[in-house]
Amino acid sequence: MNATITDSDQIAQKVDGYVRGCQTGDETYFKGAFHPDSRMYGAVGSDRYDLPIFGGMSAAVAENPVGDYDAKILSIDVEGDAACVKLAESRFWGEDFIDYFLLSRIDGEWQIVAKSFTHVGPTEG
Repeated sequence: MNATITDSDQIAQKVDGYVRGCQTGDETYFKGAFHPDSRMYGAVGSDRYDLPIFGGMSAAVAENPVGDYDAKILSIDVEGDAACVKLAESRFWGEDFIDYFLLSRIDGEWQIVAKSFTHVGPTEG
């Protein structure tokens, strides 16, 4: 039996690398998921977070890993070598977010090239 991994499966694995990196603070997970020039954009209240993944977001979670939190892929949209993933995060440092990841297939491998997020509010309950 030949098992093949679909684009959606590969993309979900990249997003899982992001989640594991946030949980543990281990940049190795980010390096497996993100393009080296990837960036993150978003705001929490009046605080903007427009910064590179490496040295920006990765440094923040390395310093203060999120630990166990809830993350659920809500959708994956793929067209050719471009994809978008919508991810719901809950209990991320006590806050809830909706993330949008843009991915590109580069040299045959899916890579997250950008993350944009919106802050939904503090985790309830």
